[in-house]
Amino acid sequence: MNSHSKGFTLLELLVAMSIFSFMSIMAYGGLSNILTSDKVLEEKEQRLKTLERAMMFIELDFRQMVARPRRAGYDQFEKALIYGLDSEGVVEFTRAGNSNPAGLVRSSLQRVRYNLEDKKLSRMSWSLVDHIDAEPINMPLLDDVELFELRLLNSSNEWQINWGEDKEIPRAIEVTLDHKYWGKIIRLIPVK
Repeated sequence: MNSHSKGFTLLELLVAMSIFSFMSIMAYGGLSNILTSDKVLEEKEQRLKTLERAMMFIELDFRQMVARPRRAGYDQFEKALIYGLDSEGVVEFTRAGNSNPAGLVRSSLQRVRYNLEDKKLSRMSWSLVDHIDAEPINMPLLDDVELFELRLLNSSNEWQINWGEDKEIPRAIEVTLDHKYWGKIIRLIPVK
């Protein structure tokens, strides 16, 4: 009678366990890299969406700019577009196209101001153009903004860095936005 046992030797088990451990470590490393890459891509996608949203608001607002001054008191008017030395924020103007889905009795005009404070670009808006004490709706748009500047094309096709016209709006606006992550972005927006 032949008594050969059919099984694995201790050496064979140790080799199989080492190979399995090595393969598990390699698989975990690959999975960890995939999860890290996914997280980085998700953060980049969120940053891009935030930038696209901010640029969409800027472009829509500037494209719908109208030459409507703001009443600041009984006989006092502020310019339709305030930019440069007189401006409290970066730029303030009146725009058309204020949607009214509820059908309220109000104007389709809106007063908009863009501010840059502590590297945060925000959009303030008033449903009333002639607001005196009304509180604005403040919408943060973008963080880490180093610079937000405009150049304005007047009716003589000359670029201006300050706007002094009372009843006129520019033909086009060049927006320069310098962002910590995205770098310098320049967008040329025609007005009406």
